[in-house]
Amino acid sequence: MTIGILWMPYFNIGLGINPARLGFVLMLLQAWNAILDPVMGNLSDNARTRWGRRRPFMMVGAILTAAVSPWIWRPPIGWGENATIAYLIIVGMLFYAAFSCWAMAYYGLQLELTPSYDERTRLTAWITFFSKISGLLGGWALAIISGPFFANPETGKPDIVNGLRICSWYIAALILIVGLLPAIFVKERYYEAETRHQARDPFWQSIRESSRCRPLWLLIGLSFFLVVGSASVGTLGQYVNIYYVCHGDIAAASVIAGWKGTVLVVTGILCIPLYTWLGERYDKKIVVGLMLGGSMCGHLLNFVMMTPAHPYLQIIPGIFESCAIAAVWLFVPSMKADIADFDELHTSRRREGSLNAFYSWFIKAALTCSMGLGGLVLTISGFDIKHAGAQPSHVVHTMLLLYVVLPVLIWSMSLLFVWRYPLTRCKMREIRSSLEMTRGTL
Repeated sequence: MTIGILWMPYFNIGLGINPARLGFVLMLLQAWNAILDPVMGNLSDNARTRWGRRRPFMMVGAILTAAVSPWIWRPPIGWGENATIAYLIIVGMLFYAAFSCWAMAYYGLQLELTPSYDERTRLTAWITFFSKISGLLGGWALAIISGPFFANPETGKPDIVNGLRICSWYIAALILIVGLLPAIFVKERYYEAETRHQARDPFWQSIRESSRCRPLWLLIGLSFFLVVGSASVGTLGQYVNIYYVCHGDIAAASVIAGWKGTVLVVTGILCIPLYTWLGERYDKKIVVGLMLGGSMCGHLLNFVMMTPAHPYLQIIPGIFESCAIAAVWLFVPSMKADIADFDELHTSRRREGSLNAFYSWFIKAALTCSMGLGGLVLTISGFDIKHAGAQPSHVVHTMLLLYVVLPVLIWSMSLLFVWRYPLTRCKMREIRSSLEMTRGTL
């Protein structure tokens, strides 16, 4: 999350690096992450240790991720742009290798915590709650590091570079603490009873089996276009806020973003019981489809509510959009757990790590496309950091148009995949009955 929020402001605004090149670096790092995820997922599925399949990977991954993360923000001062880009690629690859080690084990463990169709939704509701809390911190990140607390000691002015270099140590400590908690306290449900004695899955066989899982492809399609639609304009949205709404005042834009993030987090948390209630009364695909439609309508409101005359009005469309998107991401992990049962019925093995890694590969591919597209869209809009807060009017209006229209067009593709998704409540009841008749209740 920190990289997604602060990458462009730090390296483009703070260090003056070309946004298209920064987008390329992010694209390269996400491609590297996409390569690693299936490998880590398969290694986790095949691990047989006294501590289980997942927990050792989570322990090592959390420690390494925390150790590497501060160095992303510390390219040596005085290096040229080419040298800084090379530095970011090397350190970024180390960071994503460590994070993949933790993440694939964590998400594999998440899928196996409960066999219940509805309890999976309740479980992901709690996960969503804590992700909202992290979103609150992320929403204020730019405001904090560009605030007076971390002013440049020589000029006395707010300095995003100095602020993030200091705060990165605190971010690393937080990564270490929260990354270790599930590794220490969460137990694996299937390990002792079933998977400890399960034959190991060769890597390419696992890939082939995952590629034959039709419900997984439909969930991938839904998530792929949702991610591309959101992430491809994430940076552009920040720049519209800074250079259109706030006329280049980064500090003012950061405060608005912080309050916007706070309101969205609070609203999202308050809506979690509603999402859970809906999920227990209707099929997940129905709720997801409705929320996607709500997100598209909410995002279109930015046309009239993202305005310099009333900067805080942008919070209103943000509420509609964020709440709807949050609901979708609440149900997606629950749907992945349903797919793991569907897969077990057809392969006779629990393969949560491999399934999640296969899914994750395409999400990383979506992020890879988005990061490259994000820098490209910013360049196409005509934005030039040399103009700072005096961007030409046609440029800022082009930025606003791209920010509003592009995601809605892309998200419409997700609706097609939701419509085709087959694992309803009734179907999952049949699958669970078949599994329990075959291998008993776990």
